[in-house]
Amino acid sequence: MTKKYRKNQFVKVKVTGIQPYGAFVRTPDNQEGLIHISEVMNDYVHDVNQYLTKGQTVKAKIISIGPSGKLNLTLKENEYFKNEEKKKDRRSIIEQIKESEEYGFETLRQKMPQWIQEAKMRMYDK
Repeated sequence: MTKKYRKNQFVKVKVTGIQPYGAFVRTPDNQEGLIHISEVMNDYVHDVNQYLTKGQTVKAKIISIGPSGKLNLTLKENEYFKNEEKKKDRRSIIEQIKESEEYGFETLRQKMPQWIQEAKMRMYDK
């Protein structure tokens, strides 16, 4: 028999899978749910894998229950993830730059020779 769940209830769930848009979870009584990427933290989350792993158990809050009984959950009120947000806010500027290098500066470095070549070609076409 499936336990009755209600909105705003906290429940422990186990991560059963991770996709780019969120994490699939299951309650101890096998009720399925999803923690959407936008519900992991208040801040922008680039990759769910930075915060959750398959097999991990977390305490989540139910934000809604779908017609089929699937749970939509949030971690934004989980104390651990709140503390992670606070730590992120206290990072030094060097840590922030190092984080952005992985996604931004490497791409610029790779693209720059191509852009220079395209600009030279446009100059000679005029």
